[in-house]
Amino acid sequence: MKITGIQKRNLAAIVLTSALVLALLAGVIYNSVQYANGALAPAMFRRRIGFAGICALMFALVFAVQWIFRIRFPLFMELSLLLFAFACLAGGTVFGFYLTVPHWDKVLHTTSGFLFSAVGLTLARLLLSKDEADAKHIIATVLIAFFFSLAVGYVWEIYEYTLDSLGSSDLQRWAENIIETLPDGTYLVSDKRGSALHDTLGDMIVNFIGTIVFLVPMLILFFKKPNTLTLFDVKKSKRKEQA
Repeated sequence: MKITGIQKRNLAAIVLTSALVLALLAGVIYNSVQYANGALAPAMFRRRIGFAGICALMFALVFAVQWIFRIRFPLFMELSLLLFAFACLAGGTVFGFYLTVPHWDKVLHTTSGFLFSAVGLTLARLLLSKDEADAKHIIATVLIAFFFSLAVGYVWEIYEYTLDSLGSSDLQRWAENIIETLPDGTYLVSDKRGSALHDTLGDMIVNFIGTIVFLVPMLILFFKKPNTLTLFDVKKSKRKEQA
């Protein structure tokens, strides 16, 4: 007896994944040409290619988790994870949108509130009993999603702070307002609170706004139509047995 595969992947996921992989490959080729022509510094080239690799790994991770555990994420969540990984890693760094597109960083932090709230709802459906749909169950589901989304934003800011502290990166834009560096390492800045504080708190605020904007309508919908909770269920993949 032979067990084969898992259920077929939705066509939309296949098309989107193919398009994103091709776009990522185009970004690698574009940066390679820029580097060969001397228009891109070696350090920047290595950084962009490195982020392209991380983006590819994130794509693979989304599918690997589903394959290993024989599950299927809700379609909208799978597509959102792929798009967000591309926008954050490839769009922001490989294509340089952080530098060329105004407020690209804030757009991503806002949309992350939507995305990780949805992921949080799926997580809540895994943790809580699916047989209940009363008010307490709905509120608990939404609260888990709320705190999960904020936690992801919080951990991301720790990641940015850590990289800025260990290396020469400027993810939190701490260097933007530096006027002068004194011999003892003290910085003279044009903003008494520092640009890093504005960046970090700004990111956390728009993440909070995105989370609220997504979850409040979901809360109302769940109370009106409790069966819509099933939209966030992880589905077990179907296995076929062959003699």
